[in-house]
Amino acid sequence: MDPFAKKMWSAGLAYAALLAAMAAVLTVAYIHERPRCGDRIVAESSSPDRRWIAAVIERRCSEESPFITQINLRPGDTRLVRGFFSGQATQDNVFMIEQDAAGAGFTLQWNGADQLIVHCRHCDRNYVRRQDPQQGTLVIRYDLR
Repeated sequence: MDPFAKKMWSAGLAYAALLAAMAAVLTVAYIHERPRCGDRIVAESSSPDRRWIAAVIERRCSEESPFITQINLRPGDTRLVRGFFSGQATQDNVFMIEQDAAGAGFTLQWNGADQLIVHCRHCDRNYVRRQDPQQGTLVIRYDLR
Protein backbone atom coordinates (compact mmCIF):
# COMPACT_ATOMS: atom_id res chain seq x y z
CA MET A 1 0.00 0.00 0.00
CA ASP A 2 1.15 3.50 -0.78
CA PRO A 3 2.61 5.24 2.36
CA PHE A 4 0.55 8.37 1.67
CA ALA A 5 -2.67 6.34 1.42
CA LYS A 6 -1.76 4.52 4.64
CA LYS A 7 -1.36 7.87 6.45
CA MET A 8 -4.67 9.10 5.05
CA TRP A 9 -6.49 5.98 6.25
CA SER A 10 -5.00 6.16 9.74
CA ALA A 11 -5.76 9.90 10.02
CA GLY A 12 -9.31 9.31 8.81
CA LEU A 13 -9.87 6.53 11.35
CA ALA A 14 -8.41 8.66 14.15
CA TYR A 15 -10.71 11.53 13.16
CA ALA A 16 -13.74 9.19 13.09
CA ALA A 17 -12.82 7.82 16.54
CA LEU A 18 -12.48 11.36 17.88
CA LEU A 19 -15.90 12.32 16.51
CA ALA A 20 -17.50 9.19 18.00
CA ALA A 21 -15.93 9.88 21.42
CA MET A 22 -17.05 13.52 21.28
CA ALA A 23 -20.62 12.48 20.37
CA ALA A 24 -20.68 10.02 23.30
CA VAL A 25 -19.45 12.65 25.79
CA LEU A 26 -21.96 15.23 24.55
CA THR A 27 -24.80 12.69 24.75
CA VAL A 28 -23.94 11.81 28.35
CA ALA A 29 -23.69 15.50 29.27
CA TYR A 30 -27.04 16.26 27.61
CA ILE A 31 -28.86 13.41 29.35
CA HIS A 32 -27.36 14.49 32.69
CA GLU A 33 -28.34 18.15 32.29
CA ARG A 34 -31.78 17.50 30.80
CA PRO A 35 -33.17 14.32 32.36
CA ARG A 36 -36.38 12.98 30.89
CA CYS A 37 -38.15 12.93 34.25
CA GLY A 38 -36.28 15.03 36.80
CA ASP A 39 -37.40 16.54 40.09
CA ARG A 40 -38.17 20.23 40.53
CA ILE A 41 -37.82 21.98 43.90
CA VAL A 42 -41.07 23.79 44.72
CA ALA A 43 -40.21 25.07 48.22
CA GLU A 44 -37.47 24.77 50.85
CA SER A 45 -37.31 25.56 54.54
CA SER A 46 -34.41 25.35 57.01
CA SER A 47 -34.75 24.37 60.64
CA PRO A 48 -34.17 27.17 63.20
CA ASP A 49 -30.69 25.82 64.03
CA ARG A 50 -29.91 25.21 60.30
CA ARG A 51 -29.18 21.51 60.94
CA TRP A 52 -31.95 20.36 58.56
CA ILE A 53 -33.40 21.44 55.23
CA ALA A 54 -36.86 20.30 54.20
CA ALA A 55 -37.77 20.57 50.53
CA VAL A 56 -41.00 20.01 48.62
CA ILE A 57 -40.05 18.46 45.29
CA GLU A 58 -42.29 17.53 42.38
CA ARG A 59 -42.04 15.60 39.13
CA ARG A 60 -44.25 14.56 36.26
CA CYS A 61 -42.81 12.29 33.62
CA SER A 62 -45.43 12.73 30.91
CA GLU A 63 -48.89 14.11 30.22
CA GLU A 64 -50.43 10.70 31.02
CA SER A 65 -48.52 10.08 34.25
CA PRO A 66 -49.51 11.51 37.64
CA PHE A 67 -47.66 14.22 39.53
CA ILE A 68 -45.42 12.87 42.29
CA THR A 69 -44.75 15.22 45.18
CA GLN A 70 -42.20 14.37 47.86
CA ILE A 71 -40.85 15.92 51.03
CA ASN A 72 -37.08 15.60 51.15
CA LEU A 73 -35.38 16.06 54.51
CA ARG A 74 -31.59 16.31 54.49
CA PRO A 75 -28.79 17.66 56.69
CA GLY A 76 -28.38 21.43 56.38
CA ASP A 77 -24.82 21.26 55.08
CA THR A 78 -25.69 19.07 52.07
CA ARG A 79 -27.25 19.64 48.67
CA LEU A 80 -30.15 17.72 47.20
CA VAL A 81 -28.72 14.48 45.79
CA ARG A 82 -30.17 13.57 42.40
CA GLY A 83 -29.52 10.57 40.18
CA PHE A 84 -26.90 11.30 37.50
CA PHE A 85 -29.12 10.29 34.59
CA SER A 86 -32.59 10.27 36.20
CA GLY A 87 -32.45 13.70 37.86
CA GLN A 88 -34.60 12.28 40.67
CA ALA A 89 -33.96 12.60 44.38
CA THR A 90 -34.06 9.11 45.85
CA GLN A 91 -32.31 9.68 49.19
CA ASP A 92 -33.79 11.31 52.31
CA ASN A 93 -37.41 11.35 51.08
CA VAL A 94 -39.82 11.06 54.01
CA PHE A 95 -43.17 11.66 52.32
CA MET A 96 -44.58 10.86 48.88
CA ILE A 97 -48.00 11.48 47.36
CA GLU A 98 -49.42 11.16 43.85
CA GLN A 99 -50.67 14.73 43.67
CA ASP A 100 -49.35 18.05 42.41
CA ALA A 101 -47.71 20.30 44.98
CA ALA A 102 -49.61 23.47 44.05
CA GLY A 103 -53.01 21.79 44.14
CA ALA A 104 -52.24 20.02 47.41
CA GLY A 105 -51.20 23.26 49.14
CA PHE A 106 -48.03 22.15 50.95
CA THR A 107 -46.47 24.29 53.67
CA LEU A 108 -43.57 23.37 55.94
CA GLN A 109 -43.44 24.59 59.53
CA TRP A 110 -40.65 24.07 62.02
CA ASN A 111 -41.85 23.64 65.61
CA GLY A 112 -38.41 23.93 67.18
CA ALA A 113 -35.13 22.52 65.91
CA ASP A 114 -36.22 18.89 66.20
CA GLN A 115 -39.80 18.85 64.87
CA LEU A 116 -41.17 19.48 61.39
CA ILE A 117 -44.87 19.84 60.66
CA VAL A 118 -45.97 19.19 57.08
CA HIS A 119 -49.28 20.91 56.33
CA CYS A 120 -51.23 19.85 53.28
CA ARG A 121 -54.58 21.61 52.89
CA HIS A 122 -55.89 19.48 50.02
CA CYS A 123 -54.08 16.14 50.26
CA ASP A 124 -56.06 13.03 49.43
CA ARG A 125 -54.93 10.33 51.90
CA ASN A 126 -55.72 7.64 49.31
CA TYR A 127 -52.76 8.82 47.22
CA VAL A 128 -50.15 8.87 50.00
CA ARG A 129 -47.37 6.40 49.13
CA ARG A 130 -44.91 7.11 51.95
CA GLN A 131 -45.18 8.86 55.31
CA ASP A 132 -42.21 8.45 57.66
CA PRO A 133 -42.71 9.65 61.25
CA GLN A 134 -39.06 10.61 61.79
CA GLN A 135 -35.66 11.06 60.20
CA GLY A 136 -32.90 10.35 62.68
CA THR A 137 -33.68 12.43 65.78
CA LEU A 138 -36.07 14.72 63.92
CA VAL A 139 -39.79 14.09 64.48
CA ILE A 140 -42.13 14.70 61.53
CA ARG A 141 -45.84 15.40 62.01
CA TYR A 142 -48.35 15.50 59.18
CA ASP A 143 -51.45 17.66 58.99
CA LEU A 144 -53.25 16.20 55.98
CA ARG A 145 -56.76 17.45 55.29
